[in-house]
Amino acid sequence: MMWTPHFPNQGDDWENLRYVAGLGWWVFNYGDRRVVGHNGSILGFASNITRFIDDKITVILLCNLDKISQPDAIAKKIGEYYYPVLT
Repeated sequence: MMWTPHFPNQGDDWENLRYVAGLGWWVFNYGDRRVVGHNGSILGFASNITRFIDDKITVILLCNLDKISQPDAIAKKIGEYYYPVLT
């Protein structure tokens, strides 16, 4: 249930962004690959967990910077290193 997409009742943001929220997770795809993830940052720290469900790869990113604009993009690059089909 955590990774079940819950579409918003208002607006069409999910259609434009191509991801929706599950229960505490963002649910999205890279091509035909199912992916879930979550970002967070506070006062000098940033973190990300991205799970590539179909590929059984999980990337956890811990940064000593809070100005990381797209930690999920970094996680995707790391995932691509181990499973090139994600490119």
